[in-house]
Amino acid sequence: MTVTTPSISRRALGLSRTTSEYPYQGIRHFRDIMYRDAAGSKHPYVIFSNISEQTFMRDFGGSSEQIHLYSDYFPQLQILVAKRPPTRATEQARMGINNAILVNRLASMNRNHLDDQLQILGRADVITPERIKPPDMSYLPEQLPAGRSDRWPSVVFQCAYSDADGKLANDAHWWLNASSRELETVLTISVWRKSKGITLEIWELISRPTRGDPERKVPEVVQKVVISKEGSDDAPVCIIGGPLVVGFEKLFLRPAEEEKGERDIIIDGDELAMVAEHVWMRDKPVQ
Repeated sequence: MTVTTPSISRRALGLSRTTSEYPYQGIRHFRDIMYRDAAGSKHPYVIFSNISEQTFMRDFGGSSEQIHLYSDYFPQLQILVAKRPPTRATEQARMGINNAILVNRLASMNRNHLDDQLQILGRADVITPERIKPPDMSYLPEQLPAGRSDRWPSVVFQCAYSDADGKLANDAHWWLNASSRELETVLTISVWRKSKGITLEIWELISRPTRGDPERKVPEVVQKVVISKEGSDDAPVCIIGGPLVVGFEKLFLRPAEEEKGERDIIIDGDELAMVAEHVWMRDKPVQ
């Protein structure tokens, strides 16, 4: 039975006000809802209530096959926000950008073995007292600045279909605010639902001082890249706002050594178009 009384602010999480909520009744019930009911739902997220921390760790922790099906767990509220199972298209978008960064760009400046200096943390949970959250992709350098903990990645990705844009923005805000400025960059990847398009946004903390708080910083989009195609499969790919730039210092938490060939990671138009074409091959737009 769907719970009609909300137990968490959907708006505060960037969710639709009509997002369904169910009392948790075990992993079989959970999977039935996510794979059967959610498949025909217009909403990419489902809320489950009454999940104790012990139950969460048993059913969703470690190597559980359900680990890729949740977006957030709130221990104090005993609430889990589940997400639609990843598709070939969203996985291709996520891994395509990852490969463009690691395989292509870092390899081209690898005189200093940069790939050995970066941990690929993938979807490893980040745990805080209020929230447990896996990113869709995350990175952390092997060598950290003095006093910097390894609790937070340096860069994370969040990837979803465009009907989840509010949640993607909410996630970007949370990563940057909750990390106490340790996490440097969030890349959100939005695959369009009804046409061939992908929106990439780089989020960072930007200084917005006030008289009462001269050190104030707020999450903002610092770069937006839109990749789209209209008409036939042979039509050209249109890219607005490119190339996509991930700052070297944001990723490695140290300045680039330019004399060794280190520089910002720049994903050019050809690579972005290739990533998009591979996504569209695996995804048929919803009419």
